[in-house]
Amino acid sequence: MGISQEDIDNCREAFLAFDKDRSGTIDVWELRQVLEAMGQAPTEDELFTMISEVDENMSGSIDFGEFVRVVETQKKRAENLDDENDMVDAYIACGGNADKSGCVRRETMIQIIKYDFGLTIDIEQLCNKVDTDGSGEIEFDEFSLMLSGSFTY
Repeated sequence: MGISQEDIDNCREAFLAFDKDRSGTIDVWELRQVLEAMGQAPTEDELFTMISEVDENMSGSIDFGEFVRVVETQKKRAENLDDENDMVDAYIACGGNADKSGCVRRETMIQIIKYDFGLTIDIEQLCNKVDTDGSGEIEFDEFSLMLSGSFTY
């Protein structure tokens, strides 16, 4: 996943709009305004971390290239958060709890996958493989592994 040309163009527009003195750099306070204008809501700690992660010349401000890296990093973090929220929502829908506690019963997973969704995967075998503690219940970490597509059976 990279940043699209449209994203770069939007970054350039935002960068120029907030580089008030046309110095070619923006500081932490200008960065906050830019990211908020792009729909982000970074904390102060996140802002300082973002700058320190990309500020190659240690100036305390960032140039356009460094800014694009900040936006790309924020975009990835937001997507990961969305993925995590989607996973928790699915867990809740299957019987788990919002705080990732509880479990999804093996029978519930089989019902949902085979009968509700009509999928032809061998869900019984997948449940057996992912249920490492043999409880017959799928805890959040097992559920997440199962649905992430990174688990082979």
